[in-house]
This record gives sequence, C-alpha cells and structure tokens, in this order.
Amino acid sequence: MHAQKTRDAAAVEVPSRSFPLWLFALFLLAFSFGTDDLVIAGVLPDIARDLDVSVAASGQLVTVFALTFALGAPVAAALTARWPRRAVLAGAALVFVLANVGAAVAPGYGTVLVARIVAGLAAATASPAAFAVAAAAAPEGRRGRFLAVVSAGMTTSLVAGVPAGTWIGDALGWRATMLYVAALAAVAGLVLLGTLPGLPGAEPSPVRERLRVLRRPGTAVALVAMIPAGAGGMMSYVYITEIAGRLGDVRGAAVAPVITAAGVAGIVGAFLGGRAVDAFGAPKALVVFMAGVTAAPVSMAVLGAVGGPYHAVVVGGVFVLYGLATWGIAPATQAWLLDRSGPDAAGELLAVNNACMYLGFSLAGAVGGLALGAGGAAAVPVAAAGCAALSLLLFGAALMGRREDA
Repeated sequence: MHAQKTRDAAAVEVPSRSFPLWLFALFLLAFSFGTDDLVIAGVLPDIARDLDVSVAASGQLVTVFALTFALGAPVAAALTARWPRRAVLAGAALVFVLANVGAAVAPGYGTVLVARIVAGLAAATASPAAFAVAAAAAPEGRRGRFLAVVSAGMTTSLVAGVPAGTWIGDALGWRATMLYVAALAAVAGLVLLGTLPGLPGAEPSPVRERLRVLRRPGTAVALVAMIPAGAGGMMSYVYITEIAGRLGDVRGAAVAPVITAAGVAGIVGAFLGGRAVDAFGAPKALVVFMAGVTAAPVSMAVLGAVGGPYHAVVVGGVFVLYGLATWGIAPATQAWLLDRSGPDAAGELLAVNNACMYLGFSLAGAVGGLALGAGGAAAVPVAAAGCAALSLLLFGAALMGRREDA
C-alpha cells in the first residue's frame, strides 16, 4: 500500500502537458541499450581484425548480448524487485557503462565476450524497470504516451544510434564505438540520479505471490504471443536488403533510404501506439497494431507474388507500414500487461515480456534464414507473415479470455 501511494504521488507531480526530464533520461538509456545491441554489426570486420578472430566469431558478440538480455531479464527483475527504482536504474546504468568501457580496453576476444554478457545483464535489469517507472509515474490518461517515449528510445537507436556508432567506428575504431555507447548511458544515469522521483521497490512478498498473474491463462498466452510477434516483426528488418531487392530491385546504397524510412516510421509508430492506448485503451490498440504487424509482411508477400519490380516509393511504402505497426505495438502490449499486474509485480511481468520479445528477435534471423534458403527472398515475408498471424491469433485468444481469468 505504501508503494502504491508513493507512486500515485509521483504521478501527480508531473504537469499534464509536459514530459519530465527523467523521462527523457529513460529515453536516452533505452537508446543506449538499443545502440549497444546492434552497433556491433556495423563494426564486425574491425573487431575481427583487431582481436584476430573470424567475422563469424565477432558476430557472436551480438548474439550473446541478446540472449543474456532475454534470459537475464526475469531473474534480474525478481532479484531487484524490492530495491528503490532510482537505485536499480542508476546502478544498472553504471554497470552498463563499466562493461562498455571494459570492452573498449579489453586485450582479447574472451574479455570482450564477458563484457558483452555483463552489458546485456545490465540492460536486462534496467529495461523493465524503465517501462514500469514510466507507467507508474505518468499522469492520469498519459500512461501510453509515457511508455511510448521509452519505446521510442529503442526505435530511435536503429535510425540514429547505430549509424552514428558505425561512423565513429569507421573513423576512430570499434573501441571508440564502445566508449560512445558508454557515454550515452552515463549521461542518462546521472540525469536519473538527479531527477527521478523516489519510487520505492515492491512490498516484501514471496516471488511466487508476485507472479501469480502468470498463472492466468490470458496473461500466459499473451506472453507466449510475444515470441512469434518478435520473430515476425524483426524478420523483415533483418532481411530488408533481400526483400527490397526482390520487390523493387532496390540494392546497395539505394536500400539506405528504405531503412531510414522504416526507422522513422517506427519512431512515429511508437508515439501513435502510446496515443492509441490513452485514447482507446490497450486492448483495442493492441488488436489494431498487431493487425498491422501481420498486414505489412502480407503486403510484401502479395506484391512479390503478383509482379514487380516496383518503384522504390512502393517498396518504401510497405516498409513504412511495417515500421508504424511493428514499433507501435509495444506501448499497447506493455499497458495491457500492466493492467493485469499488481503494483508490486509490474517489473517482473514486463521482464518476462521483454524476455519473450528478445527470444523472438533471436529466432527472426534463424527462421528467416531457413525461409531464404528454401524459397529465396520472396519466402521471407511469407514466413514473417506466418509468425505475425500466429501472434495475432494468440493475442486474440488472450483478449477474449481476459474476463475468465481476471
């Protein structure tokens, strides 16, 4: 009860028409996590040469970060549930900074690998807490938009953070890229220390009691649905060069504007998703955006089947639809799950949600690769559409059963 009162008080302190500084710090922290996750891909050859390993081995630095995030998020959330939120976020930011600095000065591949694991665990600890804090401290009627700001940090990293980190790596070496990521998180952590309201952790209670919500069939089905949603949503991005080349003969440097368009649409989609949650409620927003996640690869598959090559504007248009829907769904899923959790289980529930999403991300490359090998570029959006359709069906079942397991 004390924790809930403190959260309510914190929410009242935020003016109804403004975004507080600590929310922008959460945006920057999410931005740094998203950048760190994917920026390695842009400097793989440099890392391989410097550390005297194969490019394939250096690519595992991306995999280990994502897997640590997926597996570590629920455990970290449970272990830190009772800690004050400011301590969790600032402490995780500090560990993340130290891990990236450690990677920057590491003498060999093994040390860098360990640093990536530590960085992934720190991100796994902070990300669910960031979303839970944004929701708890949001003013009445603006929770979706506050969640969207944090979600947009991850999306914006694809458009700005990763390209900037890659450019820094090309100019100054991959170790400078690691320092760049560390600097982003350091600024975010310092701002959070100075501005974040004093939100306490969960009331003392057994973890089993806090996670009783996971035994509700609707909640469990929705969490499972995040796995094919993550796979179907990320697959089109992972293989964007192949799909764009198949649809419109858009190749080489011509793919960059398509990637940028999809990324900018993702940022817009995150904010539209937040507004939709506030205006229509999480269930309706979830259905609308999940339908869009399915419609985007279906459109790619249909276009590829009936003709082509298409003008680059058409190719860009389907990827804009993809970006709007794929990144717009995040505020809706998080808000719906938060509605089903008690105030002391929000972090753990969002951590499981993030873990399922990242598991889906990790499957996107594998499933898409199998489709690419079996049927060429035209088969990738078909596989993505199948994953998204499965997720839509599961979300539909979860929403239909919400009254039965409430």
